[in-house]
Amino acid sequence: MDQQKLAKEILKLVGGEDNIQDYTHCMTRLRFNLRDNGAADRIKLKELPGVMDVNINGGQFQVIIGNDVSKVYGELSKIAKNNAGSAKENAEQQGNNKGQKLGIKASVGKFFADILPGIFNPIVPAIAGAGMIKALLAVIVMFNATAANTDLYKILNIISDAVFYFLPMLLAFSSAKKFNVNPYLAVVIGGVLLHPNFAKFMADGITSMNFLGLPVKLVSYSSSVIPIIATVWIMSYVERFVRKIVPNVLKTILEPMLILLIVAPIALIVIGPLGIYAGNAIADGYMYFYEHFGVIAGTLLGATFSLMVITGLHYGLIPLVFQAIAQNGFDYIMPIMTVANIAQAGAVFAVFLRTKNGSMKSLSGASTISALMGISEPAIYGVNLKLKKPFIAGLIGSAAGAFILSIFQVAAYALGKVGLPSLPLYIGHKFSLMILAVCVSFVVAAVVAYVLGFKDVTEAPAEENSTDLPEPSESEPVSAKKLQNEEIYAPIAGEVKSLSEVSDPAFSQETMGKGIAILPSEGRVVSPIHGVVSVAFKKKHAVLLTSDDGAEVLIHVGIDTVKLGGKHFTLHVNQGDRVNVGDLILEFDRESIIQEGFDIITPVIISNTSDYAGITAVSQTTVKEKDTLLKLNV
Repeated sequence: MDQQKLAKEILKLVGGEDNIQDYTHCMTRLRFNLRDNGAADRIKLKELPGVMDVNINGGQFQVIIGNDVSKVYGELSKIAKNNAGSAKENAEQQGNNKGQKLGIKASVGKFFADILPGIFNPIVPAIAGAGMIKALLAVIVMFNATAANTDLYKILNIISDAVFYFLPMLLAFSSAKKFNVNPYLAVVIGGVLLHPNFAKFMADGITSMNFLGLPVKLVSYSSSVIPIIATVWIMSYVERFVRKIVPNVLKTILEPMLILLIVAPIALIVIGPLGIYAGNAIADGYMYFYEHFGVIAGTLLGATFSLMVITGLHYGLIPLVFQAIAQNGFDYIMPIMTVANIAQAGAVFAVFLRTKNGSMKSLSGASTISALMGISEPAIYGVNLKLKKPFIAGLIGSAAGAFILSIFQVAAYALGKVGLPSLPLYIGHKFSLMILAVCVSFVVAAVVAYVLGFKDVTEAPAEENSTDLPEPSESEPVSAKKLQNEEIYAPIAGEVKSLSEVSDPAFSQETMGKGIAILPSEGRVVSPIHGVVSVAFKKKHAVLLTSDDGAEVLIHVGIDTVKLGGKHFTLHVNQGDRVNVGDLILEFDRESIIQEGFDIITPVIISNTSDYAGITAVSQTTVKEKDTLLKLNV
């Protein structure tokens, strides 16, 4: 399925535009904040080609796409009028933005699954790019390509350092987008915290200043995380308050002035210093815990990191990584994240070696490369988690690699993606141990997955394509028969629906022919014609009948019910059997099929539509068995 079509299907299955509050994406997932998660069809979303899985975490509805998520997001943005970015910007321009509240009652799950990813994901490319330039510098120096005192090195170092020095301004912009406040005012607040005059005052030995009798403690905010995020959160409340009290005629001038005059001093006097202390305390506590209990903590993190990826809770580690590198110049978590991805790559590589299924071999091969490059979701959702044992093998391999990293306290010295391309970030006196841990995690996961084995995916029968419909018959062509005007009777009692209301486009777009659909009120299908059974599907969910007057009638009970494998269906006819109007053809357990999560709407299709001049459906809203349903005119 191409990205444009996939985006349209996703939009429909999450409940349409009216059900979307806002949405964004990370490296592998579309992240929706829906008005009603129950209005989204999780089962059908999972079945879409191109969708690996669906997850709800912290109230956020996540559709896991994999490497093509940015392309799907781009197509979604073209067709969804209320996309997150434009909706928020329009609201800001109109002055009616209420903002996203993150009050005391906000759940921890929402904070980790929605707030943090929404703030950090947009700046990850900038961080990763700068981190890789730092890695390039390390390689250049290691191979004596240039000295650290050359102009080339100094300029490249400035380029790589800029994103970290001005990190509060980047976080100000992304936080403003998340909390729905004016992003440009937020960046100004970030600029206040980083103003060079404060750095000059500190260099001159000034440690505090005075603002209207209130003390302003001078601290360095470069590379800090907590102060600006907390400040923008407070700003969201101040902005709403100011908008209420400022007259519309003065909004353009007075509103931004009041926001800056209120928020900037609060940031400098209260939030900023407290945020720095809190960040330092977190970093110091993290370092103390790791240095004293690192082997246990590191191995446990390695064994559970891929589980955290499934829920999205791994984003909660990002502030720790940022804070550790900002304060200490190195971090212990990123190496463990890296071996976790490499381990999943090893496990999916074992699937690639063992599977006999052509599609699975292709998918596992591509997923191996993706995980090695730092994106593990295709391997996790597309292969390992579905096969179960390979996923467990990946956890074991990750724990083995993390054990080595924790014993020798291997660290990363810059931020970047967690995969093979980021290995230069670990260049130092323990670089060889990082390479060892990567190799161990891959090999252990691959060997364990290969030895444990898995239930291989069988090739789908030709019948079980997306709509599980029959190939054209090779018997006597319909055109050779003498067609007659005739009536097709209702095979099922229930509510009459238009084909456009069927979720499968093969039916709704009349690809398989014209007809009508019935939402069954009973679990019986009777013959709508006098004729023969042309095809009786092995999965018992559908039949194709040919009438004595030449009409080919397909009755398909439910959508995607071929996946039930005949469960809940009882077929009473065989291919070639003679049937008359009202003869019982099959029975199905209506309630059980619904409980399994399948739509039971039943299309009744004239598959040789082109042979008729006109096909007219009945006008009534409900039918009983043997009521007139369709009229065919030659």
